[in-house]
Amino acid sequence: MDNFPIRVLAEKTGVAPTTLRAWERRYGLLQPQRTPKGHRLYSVRDVEVVSRIVKLLNDNYTISKAINEIKLEDIQEQADLDSLEPPQSTEHWQVFKKRFLSAIELFDENKLDAIYNEALSLYPIDLVSSQILRPLLSQLGIRWTKREAGIAEEHFFTSYLRNKVGARVHHASGKTKGSRLLLACVPGEYHELGSLLFGLSAMTRGYRLLFLGADLPLDQVKVVSKATDIDGVVLSAVSVNVRGQFARDLSQLADELSCPLMLGGSAPVTHTETINEKIIFLGNDYRKALETLEQQLPAYR
Repeated sequence: MDNFPIRVLAEKTGVAPTTLRAWERRYGLLQPQRTPKGHRLYSVRDVEVVSRIVKLLNDNYTISKAINEIKLEDIQEQADLDSLEPPQSTEHWQVFKKRFLSAIELFDENKLDAIYNEALSLYPIDLVSSQILRPLLSQLGIRWTKREAGIAEEHFFTSYLRNKVGARVHHASGKTKGSRLLLACVPGEYHELGSLLFGLSAMTRGYRLLFLGADLPLDQVKVVSKATDIDGVVLSAVSVNVRGQFARDLSQLADELSCPLMLGGSAPVTHTETINEKIIFLGNDYRKALETLEQQLPAYR
């Protein structure tokens, strides 16, 4: 396929169509062809350009600096690499987080909405999740004991984010055609937002998603995987230690499943000798976890 619609460009780059359209509208970097009916069609060059932008964003460039860098590279492809502008600081992420915190402390959902939408119009969901949303959740979880309304602030943002991310997952669910993932939290794990954010990032790469939420018994994973077309299982463990009987149960599940079993999250894994080597560990780094997922179970095979 020489040219393809924006949905395919999004799947190839991991950048949501809404963000791609915003980049095209604001910065004029992508120049799609149009069909007689006016539909935009993109090329391999557009994939390369977007991938270069994402790489620069991961190196802490702001979106405007990344765009300028790409344009500079196009003009001076043979320029000495030493002359290129060094990566930017993480200050722009800090600014976003401060703005989010200000809205959270005021319990201002309209303001929160505006900041959230601005962030997603500028950056891929992977970066917004790893650089803004997840650090904010951690910060709110740490500081709630030191603030009079700390618990309410954490609940406000968690509820807001669950609704927003859940809505995006629901909206995108009918548009992806790739491998189908069952996502859930292990028994006793109630922190489901990380799993939901990971699932949303996977969907931008073409994966289909069946999200079963928090505290899912392991026997239910087996039942569901047999009842429907599941290509891979991704379980999340944040606060539950993977050890003892639970580690043995997890290993048994890996033997019984006919698809790959992956484990993500920040929970410590102890007594690794009891862990089935079939289990694929994704860790807590979103970018590396997505890379491992794509290596072990491509969205399109």
